[in-house]
Amino acid sequence: MTETPATSTPAQPKPAQRRIGARSIAAVLALILGLGLLPLGTVTYWGHRTVTDTERYLETMQPLAYDEDVQDSLSVFITDKIEEQIDPEALVNQLFAGLIEEYPSLKALVPIISGAVDSLIAQVVDRLVRSDQFKQLWDLANTAAQKSLMAILEGRDDGPVSLQGDEVVLDIGVLIDQVKQGLVDQGFSAAANINVPQADRQIVLLEAPQLAQIRTIYSFTSPVAAGLVYIAVLLLILAVVLARRRPRMTAWAGGGAAVGGGLLVVGLGIGESLFINTLEGTPFEKASQTFYDQLLKFLYNGSYSLIVLGIIVMAVGLYLCGARWAVELRATVNNLASDIAGNIPAGPITSSGAWVAKNARWLRVAVAVLFTIIVVIGNDLSVARTIWAALIALLLLGIIQVWAAAGRRAPAEQVTA
Repeated sequence: MTETPATSTPAQPKPAQRRIGARSIAAVLALILGLGLLPLGTVTYWGHRTVTDTERYLETMQPLAYDEDVQDSLSVFITDKIEEQIDPEALVNQLFAGLIEEYPSLKALVPIISGAVDSLIAQVVDRLVRSDQFKQLWDLANTAAQKSLMAILEGRDDGPVSLQGDEVVLDIGVLIDQVKQGLVDQGFSAAANINVPQADRQIVLLEAPQLAQIRTIYSFTSPVAAGLVYIAVLLLILAVVLARRRPRMTAWAGGGAAVGGGLLVVGLGIGESLFINTLEGTPFEKASQTFYDQLLKFLYNGSYSLIVLGIIVMAVGLYLCGARWAVELRATVNNLASDIAGNIPAGPITSSGAWVAKNARWLRVAVAVLFTIIVVIGNDLSVARTIWAALIALLLLGIIQVWAAAGRRAPAEQVTA
């Protein structure tokens, strides 16, 4: 009896496990670094441009001189500081001491006269802070303040803004001297003897117990502060270039940028609450909101623009990805472009369409470059400009799509003929 050899079933090959190469790891690392540096780069770019650039600093601070809340706050502060050094009622009693002793009934006029003195001081101060002269003084003070802030960051303490202990203070002695002169011009000669102590001529801008650390950070980051945001963008571009699935990486980069912009907005909101609470109960309480909004105006614009820009980039990545819905969407767009191109009569558009179809990729790259130029043009990012740039780019891409479809249709019609 012969034994039949047992038939063995050939072993099924195991599916090859997908290996993560160095290129993919580098792409992920570039993405993480880029998204981490992008919000930080936005803040450092704003700080560098706002603090170190005198022209930009004045552009930021000038509108505050025309704001009524700021004017009211300064008027109250300066009036209080002057009235602390001169007791109008005591001054009137001193001036009319002999008369009051001789005519006691005149004592009833003391509160009236002292109230008039208070009113005169308030009027002179209020007139000053609302005058063109004050706006000139405001610009001069802010120019000196910007130079002083730079001196503080660089370890030098000079100018109207100085470091005293753990406090950064602003000297408003020039404004107080102008008020004294205004009172003298109004006939209140006693104002010439007003001597406001140096401590009362200063406004505490912020308490800075960690100022030494801030100076250290500034010394290290200052050379790259303005370029940090560009480094972040280059890292994100590198991540897309290295990625095996570039549309998906583009979507991740855009979504991460939008999240980073959202975190910046949240952080600014928290900082706003802390800033307003710090000034609560002070003469500057009324102007705290205006001051914060104006000082951080460009940073707010950059944060919101980053959100919009991130959403646009994420939408582009999702549109180009290999998901089934994206493939169907692109097919629908192609069919729509072909239908529109079918209604274009033969002529220069159809004849040049072949060249457009051949160079469509480079034309789309040119549209992307144009979009970028429109977004970054000017001194700061703008949500409205970003949206307009996206709409213009979308229109141009649609024209390229239809034009290329018209070029592809022309040879087909010639073959049919």
